[in-house]
Formats: sequence, C-alpha cells, structure tokens
Amino acid sequence: QDVTDTGLMFQAKAAHALILRDLQALADALADLARHERDTLMPGRTHGQHATPITFGFKVAVWLDEVRRHIERMTQLAPRVFVGEFAGAATTLASVGEDGLEIQRRLMADLGLGVPAIGWHAARDRFAEFGATLAMIAATMGKIAHEVILLQKSEVMELEEPHHHGKVGSSTMPHKRNPMICEGIMAQARLARSLVLALLESMGAAEHERDWSAVHTEWAAVPELCLLTGAAVAQTLSVIRDLVVYRDRMRANVDALHGLILSEAVMLRLGEFVGRQVAHDIVYEAAMAAFEQRRPLADLLMEDPRVTAHLSSDEIAALLRPEAYTGLAGYFVDRVAGSLSRSALPPVG
Repeated sequence: QDVTDTGLMFQAKAAHALILRDLQALADALADLARHERDTLMPGRTHGQHATPITFGFKVAVWLDEVRRHIERMTQLAPRVFVGEFAGAATTLASVGEDGLEIQRRLMADLGLGVPAIGWHAARDRFAEFGATLAMIAATMGKIAHEVILLQKSEVMELEEPHHHGKVGSSTMPHKRNPMICEGIMAQARLARSLVLALLESMGAAEHERDWSAVHTEWAAVPELCLLTGAAVAQTLSVIRDLVVYRDRMRANVDALHGLILSEAVMLRLGEFVGRQVAHDIVYEAAMAAFEQRRPLADLLMEDPRVTAHLSSDEIAALLRPEAYTGLAGYFVDRVAGSLSRSALPPVG
C-alpha cells in the first residue's frame, strides 16, 4: 500500500499541475473578456426574469473572481495534500527502525512529494480534500457552460459557444447550432460532483490502521475526477477564448420590456417625495399595467398624476435610461480584472 498510495498521490500531483495551468490560462482569458465587455449593456436576471441592467463584463468578472479562488485553493492544498507514504505494515516503520526516517526523506525528495508527519494508511482526508476541490472547480465550469447555454437559446441569443462551418447540430434539422461543447462540460461537472461522496465515504469508513475498501474506491474515483475536471477546465477555456458575444441582442433584450427593467430606479426617485412603500405601490400598478397591456412604462407613469406631480417627462425619460443604472458594474470589472491601478482601489471586504 505504500507503493500504491504514493503512486496515486504522484499521479494526482501531476494532474494538479495540468489543471492549475489551465485554470490560470482561463483566468487570463476571463480577465481579457471582462475588460473587453466592461460596458456592454445586458439584462441582469434574477429568478430567470429581468432584474436591473448589468454589463456583460460584470457577469464575466464574477466568473473570474470564482476561478481565482479555485486557483488559490489549488495552490494552498498542494503542500498539505501531496505527500508520499513509506511507513510499513501498520505505519510505524517497525521493519526499518530509525533508518526509516532517512529512507522516507530521501524517497520523497526523489519523487518531489512531501514527507508526512505520520503514516496515513487509514487517514484518507487528503484524497477527499483534493477530490472535493476538483469537484468545486468542475461545478464552476458547469455553471459557466450552463449560463452560455441559457444565453444561447434562440429567443435570447446573447451568447454563442464557438462555432465553425461544418459543425452539425442535428442530423435532421440543418439549421441547428446546438451548444454541444457546453452540454458536455455540464455533464462532466455532474459526474465529478457525484464522485466526491465516494471519497468522503472512504475517508469516514477507513478502519483501524489500514482498510483497503477505502483504497479501492480512490483508485476509481481520483483518476476519474482528474480526467473529468481537467477536461471541463480545458473545454471551458476553449469556449471563453472564442465565445461569440451578440451585443446588439443584449441591448435589444434590455429594451424588450419597454422600460420595466428600470422600475426600481423610478420607484427610488419617486420615493424621495412620497415614501418608499407608497412609491413602490404606484410604480407596481404602472408596471403591471405596462406588462399586461404591452405598453411602455413611461406612458403609464405619465398618465398617473401621483407620478407627474413630482417627476417631469424629461426626468422619467432619464430614469428609464438603462446606461444610467448599471451602478458600479464597470468599477467592479476594473477591480477584478485589473484595469485600475491597485492604488486606486479601495480595500476589499
């Protein structure tokens, strides 16, 4: 088991290096995309519905921040996780005595692995930690892929995964441009998440000083997790590098509800005169009528004397400009993607 544990750890470390390399490349690609799309207006969505306007760069910066945390996790776990095993039957080095420590040190130096403080035949937390981290990374890749799929729907069409002439989406419907790369990433993420439970079970079920039921589980789960996560990261990197952004559709979708996406801005301004709750009730009535009658929100607001008593038509028009209501989206892109000098940034937290 000394050999198999050390061998599996050696392989895990090699996979870790490849995945970390691609994660760093993905972070660079996301930063470039976030900066490029810093001010590209699009609908923010909550519960699947339009909320308030954001920029596409802001959305990408959220992905970037998450990926960077994974890079931090992968960097931090390396010295804690990647240690070898040379300990003997019950991990006490009884067969070699005091010479065992020097043998252990030299062996791990040759392999590029850390020296454990004590034998770990029955302590499987390292593989569990590594596997859980990989599954989290895969989950993020799946989330990004899912977002691309949602925004590639024909009715939305704000994004599209890379497409090349000759890529066939359907054997019967020649028009189809299916997000098959992203669908594959989502499948990899699901499978990766499912394997973590097996590693946690092995960690918690290891008996006495050695239990091969845990080891057998790891032989299956750890390599598969590395393959799934590595593929998910590499394919997500490919998608992000050649992602198609339909800025005109993003803008058209912002305007699709004829001003309703700015109801909060109107409500907050009107609330300065009549109080927030009263303002909410007034704008709610106008918004529901605008939605159900398919009319611009501005028209409904201008027909309500409770609104026009405080807000002019010019002010209402200004409040319904989506470019004026993206908050600090651009600033956050600069902070996360690094366009601003660090001295210009306020402290985080």
